[in-house]
Amino acid sequence: MRSIVAPLLMPFLVAVSFSSAVRAQSQSLLDQNLDSILLLMAVNDKGEPALASAKVDGKQSQVYFSSISVSGAEAINEGKAFPLKPADVKTFKFTPVSLAKFNQIMEPILKANPDRIAVIAPDPSQVTVVEKLLISQKVPPSTAKKVAALQPMIFCPEPGLMVSVDDGPDKGKQFTPCSTEFAFVDSIVSQAKQKPDLAKLKPYVVAIPLNNFIRFLGESAKEKIANIRVVPNSQIISIIRKLRDRGVAPGSSLPVDGSKK
Repeated sequence: MRSIVAPLLMPFLVAVSFSSAVRAQSQSLLDQNLDSILLLMAVNDKGEPALASAKVDGKQSQVYFSSISVSGAEAINEGKAFPLKPADVKTFKFTPVSLAKFNQIMEPILKANPDRIAVIAPDPSQVTVVEKLLISQKVPPSTAKKVAALQPMIFCPEPGLMVSVDDGPDKGKQFTPCSTEFAFVDSIVSQAKQKPDLAKLKPYVVAIPLNNFIRFLGESAKEKIANIRVVPNSQIISIIRKLRDRGVAPGSSLPVDGSKK
């Protein structure tokens, strides 16, 4: 059972602007995880990425917004995440996309408009637990506080606990489950602690900034990342299912509070 925390605790990237995904040595494994990391992307009434002026990391910028969670999208709409003009926020709707799709959409836009940035907002409901986890991972408290407030996180079990797929074509296969939801990974760690052989390993949850996680996947040899899977965010999956139930095509937009209906 391999430790996955050491290579992932690389220097933190505190900038929140989204850059092109690093090129993978094992591109298919990177793509697989980028496809399962789900976001809510802000779009306008035409379904195009919504552009707004906002101060990000102390600099006024033209920004395309997205969020790692429903609560993060709500914070954007309510003006709590970034100081946005009410007129801009009124036009925002959110559509579920994978990180891979978000990158595909944003890359040519940002290349053509280098003065613009794309931001993935963190989950505000997880900031406190992220800060505590980072401090427990020997990150200085002042840095942990800043990173937790700015960076989306991927949570993973340490050491790399393995779980089995219950159904579908991959039934019986094992993988190390990571997630954008702390509670999901924490529940796996809690279950492991109930088993004497796993309890001896003293498993715990680590928080990894999204940029660091993607860089690790892109720069690592295949055997290091072959068993890592990011389990899709349950709330965003619920939104996707509701859209499908309504006969709405994938990628269509919805008001963020529509996820509650």
